Amino acid sequence: MIDPTGLTVPQLADAWQSIHTTSPSEEADPLVLDCARRLAADPGGEQARLWVAGLVTMTGYLAWRPGRLAEQAALDALHAAVKALDGQPCSHDSHPFQAEMDALEDEIWLGDTGLLTGKRTTDEGDTGPERVLCPGNVAGWARLAADVIAPFSVRRVPVGAPEYHESCRKTLSGIVNDYPYCDPYEELTDEADGLPARPTRGVLAGFLVTMNATCWYATSERVTERSVLEAMIKGVEEAVPLLDDRPCTHDPGEHPDTRDPDAANSAGYQLRSPGGRAEIAEYYGWDEEDEAEHEDVALDAWVCPVFLEGLAEDTLTELRSGLEAFGTADGDHPETGDDEPEADAPEADHEP
Repeated sequence: MIDPTGLTVPQLADAWQSIHTTSPSEEADPLVLDCARRLAADPGGEQARLWVAGLVTMTGYLAWRPGRLAEQAALDALHAAVKALDGQPCSHDSHPFQAEMDALEDEIWLGDTGLLTGKRTTDEGDTGPERVLCPGNVAGWARLAADVIAPFSVRRVPVGAPEYHESCRKTLSGIVNDYPYCDPYEELTDEADGLPARPTRGVLAGFLVTMNATCWYATSERVTERSVLEAMIKGVEEAVPLLDDRPCTHDPGEHPDTRDPDAANSAGYQLRSPGGRAEIAEYYGWDEEDEAEHEDVALDAWVCPVFLEGLAEDTLTELRSGLEAFGTADGDHPETGDDEPEADAPEADHEP
């Protein structure tokens, strides 16, 4: 276990880099709590950028299975930083954190924010300290980290789903609307196999929503290979245990309506990135400056474990029913589990 007390900023930065999704809580939590404490003590100060950088670096751990105290401390500190830094003067139309929104998935911890060095290198060249250390840029990174850890917990994240996600969404839209311009068997199987071992809450929610949106096509007469349904069942069954045990905090009727497969398909990929989730927020008019008007829209219901577990159950019911239909068509008897049909009863003797 690393004791952060007395470490210099470069030493802390090295320690932060060692924290990842598989880090044990006894190793990661002290570093997270130390970083969050420093940020919360002065969320709008000159050194806020350092502690924001630290929490961004450890987002991989915080977005998977952090200690609950560490997670809440990190979120509280990040939210405080957003609030404090947003109120400071800024004359920039854009900031460096926005430069890669078209490629930014839920793995922002893999990139370099530039907040430690004051310089960030992008495809357009080096960005100097004026923009990198601007309060608006530091607040931007704090927003992204908070949204990855707890989707929809912070507002005004820039819109911009990754190009790869947009491509996947369009491909699956063609399938669910029954005009595929690809091999639907291959696409559905690949999608079912595509969940990371340690997904963020947004990625896991997006996967389960996508599986639900596409299961209706998979069980239609368009799909004639049972391997497609088997792969989708396996994918959903493996995803459900990854849901955490957070209780549902939503009122009746606040869970999303996923009955439109095409709309659900779009949401399934939008949920997997900060910029994509911002598109959902924009659709609902969920903007910080109009908060009162839309306070009844519970966007975090998209990642509610109770909602997702129920959605997964519906998906599995549909897929298993479709798989049973394959068995009946093949001459199997799924209800009894018999491999061979029962022998016909012998004919009765007849009088001549």
